[in-house]
Amino acid sequence: MRKAAGNYFSLGIGYVAASVKAHGYDVRFIDPNVQETTPDEMAQAIRRDQPVLVGISFMTPQFYAAKEICDVIREVSPSCPIVLGGAHPSVMPQRTLREISAADFVVFGEGEETLVDLLDSLRGNGSELSAINGLAWRNGQEVVVNEARAPIEDLDALPFPDRSLIDQLLYRAQSFLNCSSKRGTIYTSRGCPGRCVFCCSGHRLRSRIRERSIDSVMTEIDELVRVHGIEYLLIKDDTFTMKRERVLAFCEALEARHPRLRWHCMGRVNTVDYDLLARMRKAGLHDIFFGIESGNDEILKKARKGITTEQSRAAVDAASRLGIGTYGAFILGLPGETPETLEQTIRFACSLPLTMAGFSVLIPYPGTQAFEDYYQEEIEGTIDYHSFIASTGIHYVRGYTGLCGLKPEDLVDLVGIAQRRFYFRPRQILRMLHHSTPSMIWGYAKAFFALLAKERVRVHRDRRESA
Repeated sequence: MRKAAGNYFSLGIGYVAASVKAHGYDVRFIDPNVQETTPDEMAQAIRRDQPVLVGISFMTPQFYAAKEICDVIREVSPSCPIVLGGAHPSVMPQRTLREISAADFVVFGEGEETLVDLLDSLRGNGSELSAINGLAWRNGQEVVVNEARAPIEDLDALPFPDRSLIDQLLYRAQSFLNCSSKRGTIYTSRGCPGRCVFCCSGHRLRSRIRERSIDSVMTEIDELVRVHGIEYLLIKDDTFTMKRERVLAFCEALEARHPRLRWHCMGRVNTVDYDLLARMRKAGLHDIFFGIESGNDEILKKARKGITTEQSRAAVDAASRLGIGTYGAFILGLPGETPETLEQTIRFACSLPLTMAGFSVLIPYPGTQAFEDYYQEEIEGTIDYHSFIASTGIHYVRGYTGLCGLKPEDLVDLVGIAQRRFYFRPRQILRMLHHSTPSMIWGYAKAFFALLAKERVRVHRDRRESA
């Protein structure tokens, strides 16, 4: 399954590293997702290099891996300071330091300025720890969470992500986006106005949209083309299509400077129409991601998605008529989900002219409204993070209480049913193959075998549980 899944260079770490380097610090980066390295090997490298600070960034699915790395580092380098960052530590900094006792700090929120302040403090030429906004730290046996740091307003003032940290060829896009092996990623903005119950960007990590200038974006794209030779650009903004005029300005600039570059973005179905998508297509848009989530409008309201099924159909139909590839994401198990609404979602997905669709089990991640409203700890005071993995389609969270007439474990089989009903249709297979390049067909094949692998895991699990 890992072979079919995409992996991307962390632009967040690239931004932080570039900012740290700009203030005179050296940075070494290890990514165990793409580099064959063990926690012991990482710890030995840290003991050898004796860094001022070790930083570990992770999301909830990587909690136990991050904890293991911290424990191993602490064992071989007892005095080495360890700071944690990323989505999981950012939404629960105090709890994270209590649960990962080997770590010393958490940088929560945007880390470029906070990490520089922490490094300066550790070197003895900066502020006291208590004065660093966006920092959680240990004061003896107490965990102190400082005031949050305001989001960075002038994104143009930040240096571009440092892509020299690691060989960029180690990363690849997801199989269904594999229209070129020469690809790169970029953020043109930060923040999201959404309030979706299943996303921490809509709750604990919510911040208003801040945009880079089109000139700054184009300068970074120039660098990606010139230095890395990219042919396919993945725009990683939460919602690139939120402001129509900015999208039009981007298209005009990109078409003038890189008319042969193809690109991908994430869009909201209520912010696009045929005319806008046509302009984006003319400027090189190859495919677009839509978070459709459900085929029932009441479920969408409870999820605070802010869209309707009618808007989803209109957006997908327009993209399909223009020859733009579409990927529709659906979440099974949203708050209030019943067997009937889930069936409506599967039927709705099959009725849309989507190039591909993804079905996942709702995971109430820490930092989301779903976690606060619909998650109940199985053992009071304890969270088992092992099942907080959404993309596999084989995990579920037993403590999730948002369903009606369903149990969390039911959702796993229903994901498999949804995938089979969507993909194992002659019309869908022909749609995916239509206008596909050889590399895309190979990507589809890998995704198909990943789907079969998921089914084998599910069957093995069912047999083990029934034994």
